[in-house]
Amino acid sequence: MARLQHSGGLVEVILELGFDQVKYFELSANGVAQSITMNPPARRLTLRNTADAGTPIYFNVTGDDATTVVSAVPGDNIKIDGGCVFELDFDSLSNISFITEGPTVTIEGHLGWKGTGGC
Repeated sequence: MARLQHSGGLVEVILELGFDQVKYFELSANGVAQSITMNPPARRLTLRNTADAGTPIYFNVTGDDATTVVSAVPGDNIKIDGGCVFELDFDSLSNISFITEGPTVTIEGHLGWKGTGGC
């Protein structure tokens, strides 16, 4: 594994061998759903909620707008509490939508591409 030090945002971005490209991003989520679209689709998603515990963010990767309703059905909204990190590999990830139910929250993350020549 190689480690890339980033002066702002995520302290360490882990780059695994085989990823063509990794892109770092930051956004401010609030009570209105916001989306990021990737073309070509990404293969890895890592998110960090920078807020304190008790200030969750919600996100959706199905192409639908995120809402603050979480259920046990796969593909629905996913909740990340403040200070927590989420990471998952996908076959294809082309859209992420974010929302909060309270104050504006900064989200840090990175997207990884494999076998696509990058973004």
